[in-house]
Amino acid sequence: MTSLAFDHPALNAHAAAPASPLSQALMTLAVTVSVWEMRAKTRQALRDMDPNRYPDIGLTTAEVLHEVGKPFWVA
Repeated sequence: MTSLAFDHPALNAHAAAPASPLSQALMTLAVTVSVWEMRAKTRQALRDMDPNRYPDIGLTTAEVLHEVGKPFWVA
């Protein structure tokens, strides 16, 4: 009986090796910092925005004040 094609080592040569726990932790940290940076930049852009533009993005003044009042680590 022949083995299935995906069991053949040559066909799986392109597959990435399993990540080590350290590399997984570093990747998680990098993604988290990236999300935090994006939140900080977005909230700063909201702070700098002309209040007359809030309806253009579908937000009220109260919603903007609530959002910009949150620290960057809070979703």
